[in-house]
Amino acid sequence: MKLLPLKATASIILYAALYSSTTVAQSNVWTGLTRSQFDTPALTLRIPCATLKDANGNALLDFAPAYALNLLLSSDEPGQERFRLVEPMAELLQVPDSCLDTLTVSNDLSTATYTTSSAEIDSDAAVYRDRFYTLELEANLLQSPIEFSVVEASGRDYRKPIYTGEKYLAFIGPPPFTTQFIFDDDFLTEAFKAWAEGLAVFEPGRVETKCFFNDPDNLLEVFEVVGTNTRYKLKPSVTAADNGKEIYTVCTAFNHDINRLEKYTQIYTWTIAIY
Repeated sequence: MKLLPLKATASIILYAALYSSTTVAQSNVWTGLTRSQFDTPALTLRIPCATLKDANGNALLDFAPAYALNLLLSSDEPGQERFRLVEPMAELLQVPDSCLDTLTVSNDLSTATYTTSSAEIDSDAAVYRDRFYTLELEANLLQSPIEFSVVEASGRDYRKPIYTGEKYLAFIGPPPFTTQFIFDDDFLTEAFKAWAEGLAVFEPGRVETKCFFNDPDNLLEVFEVVGTNTRYKLKPSVTAADNGKEIYTVCTAFNHDINRLEKYTQIYTWTIAIY
């Protein structure tokens, strides 16, 4: 009998484990998850997306670029906690922008390291909505089933961004905001300036900010487009019957490190007041 080299053995074990993701039909246990979450009743860490890479950060040949995984808590003995890779698993043929976690395989295919900095516990979801966990788990790929031991596990209380700047109220009808007033990039620029000056971000990361017009009652129409500047004004059909309806300039802050909209603030509010 000829023994397989260790690298080949590890490759077969990893391939067999992940290949099962395409052959096992299961319900989608990751539905609604925007980040990894520990399912307390099932004692399972649900991972909606982990990018698969080698030690150099490159994709692995013959594997999908990312996977949705489940890690069952197979041992909760203090200091000896382990998580077993279990079904269901799912291939992701493209890595979505929302993918937060990483599964790194060593160049000799002997170990795999799972890392995340945004995991949460389902029982914490209501009471500790801003409690997140950093995990580093490592598995020996020369053994089957694949089990991950805990290298690092720590929690942190996340502090959301806050806005302490000005908010502005105005009326459309009387000057200077007459019914012919134009809403365009000039106002978005002013709103973004106020937003940038008044927004405090306490945890460094990938926080995306933007501002836009929100017209919930469909009161505006496109007046003209100049380059990238789309300009709006009130529709001719807007009358005093629409008094009290509002148009907003909204600014948002979205944290891509936890896939969560953190702030949605109406910087400018215009109220229809036609007499």
